Amino acid sequence: MIRQFENASPTGALSYRSVLFPAALMALLLVVVLAIEVVLSVHTRRVIAPANTRIVQLLRLQRANLALQQELIESMSDGAGLTVADRVRLSGELEAILNLQSQLTANSPEEVAQARDALSDLNLHPKEALMLALSRTRTAIERESQAHQQAIAAIDRASVLKLRIGLLSLGLFAIGAVLLLYHLLRRIVRPLNHLAYLMTLLAHRDFSGAPAEAVDPLLRPLTENYNAMVSRLSLLEREHESREQDLKAQIEHATRTLLEQQYNLASTEKLAAVGETMAQIAHELRNPLAGIKAACSNLRQDLSQAQEPGEYVERIDAVAGEIDRIITVLNAMLDQSRHQPEALREITVARAIEDLFTLLRYQIPPHIRLEHDIPADLKFRLPEAMLLQALLNLILNARQAIGDRPGVIAIEARVRAGMLILRVSDDGPGFPEDMLRSGLRAFATTRLGGTGLGLPMVERFARDLGGGIRLANRQPHGACVTLEIPGGTGNV
Repeated sequence: MIRQFENASPTGALSYRSVLFPAALMALLLVVVLAIEVVLSVHTRRVIAPANTRIVQLLRLQRANLALQQELIESMSDGAGLTVADRVRLSGELEAILNLQSQLTANSPEEVAQARDALSDLNLHPKEALMLALSRTRTAIERESQAHQQAIAAIDRASVLKLRIGLLSLGLFAIGAVLLLYHLLRRIVRPLNHLAYLMTLLAHRDFSGAPAEAVDPLLRPLTENYNAMVSRLSLLEREHESREQDLKAQIEHATRTLLEQQYNLASTEKLAAVGETMAQIAHELRNPLAGIKAACSNLRQDLSQAQEPGEYVERIDAVAGEIDRIITVLNAMLDQSRHQPEALREITVARAIEDLFTLLRYQIPPHIRLEHDIPADLKFRLPEAMLLQALLNLILNARQAIGDRPGVIAIEARVRAGMLILRVSDDGPGFPEDMLRSGLRAFATTRLGGTGLGLPMVERFARDLGGGIRLANRQPHGACVTLEIPGGTGNV
């Protein structure tokens, strides 16, 4: 698999060299250690095998020597001589030992052969033959014992050598393993730990790059990819901050615009209410003034028939002229109080409310939640700007009523029998009872700093559309304003 990777990518093979070389060195060291162990094992076996053979021969010599001693003791105790059969049996045992003379030491076969010849020589006295055979076998046993001790010493030396070489090999292998671990720790583990530490810094928006110059070739692609990722993240973070600053500027601009619109709306509402009041006053004054003018005309006609009407007629003409001027001023005021109509158009109510919520989200404090329950496909012909102004009035009134307490301002919309039912509710303290009894009046307010024009303007909006407004309190607390607007077909 590594060979395929090397053929596919020389750079990748170069990156793996830092790991392959120490691994190959450790494998070679392990093979050398195992080879040394095998050689020492073969050497020890070669040393132990002759020692085992000598032990067998030594036991045979000892048994033969013991048999000779027993025959000598028996011959000395009962005075009987060594029979020919006994000589043949003892000679046969010594002959069997001589048949394996390659397993004896250098001079031992000669001693055994002399012992056999002594037993086979019938001319020798039995006791003399036994004594000579015992002497020769004892000499062979001593030589074999010395050879066996030397073999044991050789085995001991081989064992010590094997132990030393094994310990040395184990030490070299351990040193190699430690060096390999140190290499891996310095070249791979530490850079990986440093890379992990740098990745934890990403959570704190610290986009520091990892050093790629002294890093191991195996980790260089990873480090380069990490640095590329960090550079990309840093660029994206700068773009995000730039967009955030732009969005914040847009929000501040929208908030300022909304506040200006609110201020202008309040001023417009106040002026409209003043204009409406002045129109009512002009309407009420114009009729009495018309009657006064008619009376002055009749009085002038009567005086013109008098004998000297000149001075009185002039005075009456002056009064009539002033009355005409006042009527002209009142007519002008009535013309100015009539507002310009806004065209009706079909709007998606839910989308319009969501756009209004988007603007109000930065003006309504976070402890007050804005909600709406409006079907997504609800469409109605309305003057959109005037509708949003009316709803803005109601929402801002609800915000003032809730104050610093957590609360919810909700808008519901449904169509029933061709009429749009808009309901704005909150969980504030609700409307005063005297307002619910007496109804809405311009400039009448219970809130410090209020103008008393918001709800009358909403009522005028609904009335101009041919609808109406209803005020109610919710249980256990809260206010609810319901707008009922019939389907429009013209301008308002």
